[in-house]
Amino acid sequence: MVNGFKKEMLFYTRGGRLVIMLVVMVVLALMAPVMYGFLKMMVGALNTAEGIDESTRQMLDLFGGFTAAEVTMYTVEYVAGMGAIVTLFLFKGAAGGEQQKRSVIIPHCSGLSALDYALPKFIIYPMSIFIVSFVAVFLGAGVSLPIFGGELDWGMVAISALCTAGFLAFFTVLQFCIGICTGRSGLAIIICIIAQTFLPSLLSFFRIDRFNPVSLYSIALGAALGSGKSSGNFFASLESSTNSVSGDVTPLNVTISLVTAVIISVLLGFVTVFVLHTKEVHNEGDEPVL
Repeated sequence: MVNGFKKEMLFYTRGGRLVIMLVVMVVLALMAPVMYGFLKMMVGALNTAEGIDESTRQMLDLFGGFTAAEVTMYTVEYVAGMGAIVTLFLFKGAAGGEQQKRSVIIPHCSGLSALDYALPKFIIYPMSIFIVSFVAVFLGAGVSLPIFGGELDWGMVAISALCTAGFLAFFTVLQFCIGICTGRSGLAIIICIIAQTFLPSLLSFFRIDRFNPVSLYSIALGAALGSGKSSGNFFASLESSTNSVSGDVTPLNVTISLVTAVIISVLLGFVTVFVLHTKEVHNEGDEPVL
């Protein structure tokens, strides 16, 4: 098992994959505060210019009147949206790329069992994206607060960051399950992108957009926007966000969606190990046995 973790860490760190992921997440976390902060400065400069009528001034105020909570919501969109696509391609080599290149034969011949080979992948990559995306949302919120002023409910920001991280980690697990089981890393990326793009709308259409891992994205957006509503009670803040933003941000939905994501991720890991077992070639006898 230790050799399996060493192999994955070497694969992850060599070639700059880990560094690229860190840099991308930091850029995405800072993109919304910097971009909307620059827009706010431009609007402020135009408002002080001469010859601006009242209707134009109101329009400028509309474009420049962002709150820290709104910018935090945009940060969640960038981290969970563009960040997901970047990580899918970054993890392509580990999520089925070895099977596609036949290089997985080498670790198997070196004494790694299917469990020793798969388990490190389902721990290192999802956990790394979970931690980095969680911190990225907090970074975006922390930078937004001094730029746009106001107050942020950091409990709600934590819920938003947790759901964003859970959403990305779940789709990382799904990518590895599909990629390793089929040996087609490109197929895994396509399926994950389609699922991330269309599943939320599809589940919402059939009114089953709660209590599942896909709903974590809408929960994260609602919690981020609701973080601007200060309340002395944490769960009251959740309910306030639910009533004014969407029907998703409730303590029950947050808890069940996260637990469901964890349970399904564990099951996908077991499925992957089982599929690898069925594909093993045993050469102990005179003839290779599948």
